[in-house]
Amino acid sequence: MMRLLLITSFLMVFVGLKAQKITIKNEKYEMGKIIYGKPVEYTVEIINNGSDTLTLETARAGCGCTTPNFIPNQKFGPGQSVKILIQFNSSVLGNFTRFTDIVLNGGIVKQVSFSGEGVQEKQLTKLSNHSINQ
Repeated sequence: MMRLLLITSFLMVFVGLKAQKITIKNEKYEMGKIIYGKPVEYTVEIINNGSDTLTLETARAGCGCTTPNFIPNQKFGPGQSVKILIQFNSSVLGNFTRFTDIVLNGGIVKQVSFSGEGVQEKQLTKLSNHSINQ
């Protein structure tokens, strides 16, 4: 019984390590200064560097102000990639960081984030004009 448990544990670790050979572009995205109330978006790309086909099961935003757009249960083989468009409604003044969990088959969960600073439009225009005049 103990031997079976050890073999099962080894296989689970091996399969998990094998499946996690991915690269995530824009894993920690910096938006900089954005205008309060003006929606913004960016794209996260997940590249399969492993030897098995992966499935993007779902993507879950950490709050209601963020919306991930993707094709659920999309399969992507070795060397292929999938993209997730992440939209933010810009409902924050000041510094912010938001998270999205990406769930792949085999129980793999990766977290991506974006951060920036929400400013009033007048403040951003004033900052832009000031830097131009220097």
